[in-house]
Amino acid sequence: MAVVDITDEGVRLAARRICIVGAGAAGLAATRVFAEQNASSDPPPFDITVLERNRVIGGLWNYTDTAPCRYNVPQSTPSDIPAATDRRCPQTNSFPTPMYEHLHTNLPKDVMQFPGTPFPSDADEFPTHTQVRDYLDAYARAHVFPHKFNLQLDTEVTRIEYHPRPQAHWTCAVRNVATNTTSVLEFDAVLVCTGRVNYPLIPEIPGLRALAQTPRDCTLMHAKEYRRAQTFAGQTVLVVGAASSGTDIARQLSFTAKRVHIASADASPEAAAARDPRMTPVVGAACNPQNPLVTHLRVTRFAPDRVWFADGSHIPLPDAIVFATGYMCAFPFIDEVASLDGTHSARLTTDSQGVYDLFELLVYAFNPLLAVLGVPDKVVPFPLYEYQAAYLAHVYQGHITLPPVAEMAEQARAAVAGPDAFTMKYQQAAYMDRLIDRVGAHQSRLGHVPDHWTERWKQTVQLRKQHLGY
Repeated sequence: MAVVDITDEGVRLAARRICIVGAGAAGLAATRVFAEQNASSDPPPFDITVLERNRVIGGLWNYTDTAPCRYNVPQSTPSDIPAATDRRCPQTNSFPTPMYEHLHTNLPKDVMQFPGTPFPSDADEFPTHTQVRDYLDAYARAHVFPHKFNLQLDTEVTRIEYHPRPQAHWTCAVRNVATNTTSVLEFDAVLVCTGRVNYPLIPEIPGLRALAQTPRDCTLMHAKEYRRAQTFAGQTVLVVGAASSGTDIARQLSFTAKRVHIASADASPEAAAARDPRMTPVVGAACNPQNPLVTHLRVTRFAPDRVWFADGSHIPLPDAIVFATGYMCAFPFIDEVASLDGTHSARLTTDSQGVYDLFELLVYAFNPLLAVLGVPDKVVPFPLYEYQAAYLAHVYQGHITLPPVAEMAEQARAAVAGPDAFTMKYQQAAYMDRLIDRVGAHQSRLGHVPDHWTERWKQTVQLRKQHLGY
């Protein structure tokens, strides 16, 4: 059972039975880091279990040829998410992911890689989804599978619940998706490693709900379901969202569709001009010169026969609308979470931006035996996961004493105050350095982030243009 020591000075934890939910990049990184602590300690401090609903590792980097997704239109809050889960893709027997056929990463491989684990030299500078999937397989073979831990595939977590007495522990209800049998497991700490891109975010735009509920000749879909441009051959398509996925999908569509419109999230030309060009893809780059994109400001209203934009312009309702509007942070298997001492409970607060009340954007302030990895947005995820896991491994061994609960909650609130609360961008290196300083550099193979890493990241847009043409 977990040991919880709460004093006026802070919170000290000792958690042996570790549950890692998800075996994608975050789950693999966490498993490696915790297993390395076992390998270097006698006796090993952790008993590690990894629960993954797919029958293979790799998470979102598993491409599925079709995407039988279930979501509502619109879907802008966690309460909008349907109770039924996505269906498995019949060709691969895997759950659908956001990968599409001709996707390349939006980060150079030397920036994206796990620390000390480079991509193969023959991988593209901006790897394909297949190359990333192969990279994760190789990472697991070299750094994860040699260690002892319990991996349960085909296992979907349906509910977790904290019990402060008689000894602090979590119960984790799971369903075997192959046999539909259920069981309940028990752990001391839970690491949620399911990522940010499971539940489509489709904003509540006037007229959209009525449009979705009316029989029509216009297809409404989220980018999670997009697979290939040939599906839209000869059609007029509106892509809503001009970030990385939206601009890339629109570019591909320009070679097959009759006409492609793309609407940004900007309400004015001034707002569009104010965006950081180092983090902003170039709309229209490398498109079909015979079929250039038609660009628009933010969509403000849907009518039965047309779409209106922020500058008052409008277009006839197209054949298809693809919402490249991102994803919401949501964890339907977590309801209310009891505090460490059991005196109160609260719902884990999430929205389209992230998860609230996380100390260091990582551990739940009111019950730090729950951690959510990968919440910050606009980050390089793979190294982030290893640094976060290194911090957690030392917290759960009792090597790091956390501040008092009230202090953690206050720091968590302050960290996400203001606009773009969860957007980290180039502050990521400082964040990872802070985590590893808490651990002590001598206690981890991870050191401070080299200065050239962030500088290389800042060159992404020009490097993409150099290597991919857009």
